[in-house]
Amino acid sequence: MSGSDIRDILQLGKPSESSGIKKAKQPAERRPDGISRELYSLIGSAPSVALLKPTYKAKFNVKKKATPWVLETFSNNARSDNLTLQHWIKAANANRSTYPFAYTEKHDSVIKYTDEEYDKYLADLDPDWSKEETDYLMDLCQQYNMRFILITDRYSYQQKSRSMEDLKDRYYTICRTLAKERASGQDPLYQYAFDKTREVERKQALETLAGRTKEQMDEEAALLVEIQRIKQNEARLEREKEGVMHLLAQLPVSSHGDTNNTAANNSTSEHSKKRRRSGIDDQSKKSRRSSSVAEVSTLPKEKLVPGVHVQSQRLPATKGNMHAKVLKVMNELGVGPRPVMPTAAVCHGFERLQTSIATMFELKKVVDKMEMEHKIKSHSDKIEQSQDT
Repeated sequence: MSGSDIRDILQLGKPSESSGIKKAKQPAERRPDGISRELYSLIGSAPSVALLKPTYKAKFNVKKKATPWVLETFSNNARSDNLTLQHWIKAANANRSTYPFAYTEKHDSVIKYTDEEYDKYLADLDPDWSKEETDYLMDLCQQYNMRFILITDRYSYQQKSRSMEDLKDRYYTICRTLAKERASGQDPLYQYAFDKTREVERKQALETLAGRTKEQMDEEAALLVEIQRIKQNEARLEREKEGVMHLLAQLPVSSHGDTNNTAANNSTSEHSKKRRRSGIDDQSKKSRRSSSVAEVSTLPKEKLVPGVHVQSQRLPATKGNMHAKVLKVMNELGVGPRPVMPTAAVCHGFERLQTSIATMFELKKVVDKMEMEHKIKSHSDKIEQSQDT
């Protein structure tokens, strides 16, 4: 039903021309370049709000009142020379009675000794040191607050050359001796001793570490990576070691029986049956039967397979990755890949040879891994020791 039919039913007139004014079509928004049609359709009619970081600089607040500063004269209470200095400080903190950083001025107490103590305990410690030079060292320690770098730089006593280790060794030896003689066993200087030799070795190790070339540093980095790899594979290596140890603990058991003995056993049983048929007395039957049972019990038991086969077909095959290595060693020993005369004894010896060669390669693999681990472990211990010191 059209619109004119509806107007006729409702008795409506024809639509006026004014009502037929068409609205102008809004221009379609053009899709931006670089955006697919599917992605652009997901955006919708509302434009996306972009969160932009503000790039303008905040205006300086000129309404805030400036903080007043004053130039104040002060003296450090921790100093004994009454030195007067000046510094800028906020007016709210001015007129302080004490210097706030005076508590940081700490001085180590240098040990003192009398002439009697030196003659009795210290004179025979080192003949190369005199009392005058020892007093000079103690004065420098007091002056520079035990800073041995400054003490070594300022040390000049009768043009004697003393290293920092020599000065430390002399000072701490005196402190340890006096603490021991004064019965002050709780003193840390008494509990610990300065090791001059170790200190020299430590500095030499640091110099060697600092003088490394780029190739040496790359080698150490590769070793550290190898150490991490070995630590990650420790569980797998332990399982392989346990497998090899279990292999060594097993006794060499052959899966082949002695065919000649089996054949002899069969002939003996058949012969005994014929003798029983020929009417031998009961005593002879019992003795032969007991001897036959004893002989059978001494034979190795093996699992027989149906059908006819040759002895060489029952030789076990080596692993795929181990077969070429075993053949190479056997070729060096002058042994072929298969026995020429495959008797029971020859096949048994051939199997034992293959097992021994395979075990040798397994042991060699484990030994190589353990040597590599030992080498890396010793090198890492040296690196850690140099870093700790």
